[in-house]
Amino acid sequence: MDQESITRGLISGIVDHYIREITQDSNRSVRKLLDMAERTSDGPTQKICYQMMQQMAANQSSPYYEMIHHLVTHTDSRTIRQFGINLGHNAWTFGSGNIRRIVSQSNPCLSWAVFFDRAAVPERIPFSAVKDIVKRGRKLDIYAWLILASDSLDEWNEYTELFRDNPDSVFGLYALPDALRDDILEEAADIPNLMFFLSTDESDWQIKADELTDKMLLYSAARIVSNDAQAEEILSGGWLEELVPCHPLMAFSIAADTLSEETARAIKNYMWNTRLDQLYPILPADLISDFVVINHLITNHNILYRVNADGSVSAAKELLFEDSSLKYTDLFMS
Repeated sequence: MDQESITRGLISGIVDHYIREITQDSNRSVRKLLDMAERTSDGPTQKICYQMMQQMAANQSSPYYEMIHHLVTHTDSRTIRQFGINLGHNAWTFGSGNIRRIVSQSNPCLSWAVFFDRAAVPERIPFSAVKDIVKRGRKLDIYAWLILASDSLDEWNEYTELFRDNPDSVFGLYALPDALRDDILEEAADIPNLMFFLSTDESDWQIKADELTDKMLLYSAARIVSNDAQAEEILSGGWLEELVPCHPLMAFSIAADTLSEETARAIKNYMWNTRLDQLYPILPADLISDFVVINHLITNHNILYRVNADGSVSAAKELLFEDSSLKYTDLFMS
């Protein structure tokens, strides 16, 4: 057994211990877990994240304690353990160290995570291209992948194969409520490296959120923001208020390419400030800008890639994705 496997095994045992403790005394156990994590973390991304969480945990009345208690009592413990280790250790510690080394040696513009837009357009590249990108990225120790699925989740069988072939990665799957059929949720219960990003644009999304919770699946809420009216719902606090009864772990705003930079920046600032102010038992995040910040911590580059359905590649340097000269065949080629 190599050193990395031993390390993962030790971390797994510690996480299991604290999951059991949190169900009995969430506030005290969360603080102990964060103290331990901060002491043992050795990457800048991990250290900064844990230090920020420690500051939040210092607030004894923080609604984030409610969020964590709900997570451990309503989510399968195997999923919490594997998703957490894959993200915190593989992506933010082991993987980020190797990415940082590669960047310093050859200066490629790597991103710690990659988005795939799989909209069902006629010119959509085959799913084998997604698998090839993930395979190449894994050789560079990239462990985080987000897929914006088609409205019908027509590629579900290919997704499950990808998730299971890469058990040390984390996958986020953005999906519409109606696409998450019962058979999909049943199969997802056996995929512990998956988090659903549930679209909340449909009127009946709460019903699907309850189903995800009942099946102890890991999920967050997500909203793609395309115009000022949708932005105002977020900036007014209305969206987060609406989410609270359903207990998603996180709430992700995702700026569409059509959004103005001014509005995208306002949403970024709102989500950041609301997260620090600890107003809700949900962790708010502006997906693009927060992922870019993490990438800067890892590589000192502001970059995040999205592979579009037609094979073109867009890049975000702060708030919005923009066209680039890259094609999907260019990503992570040596």
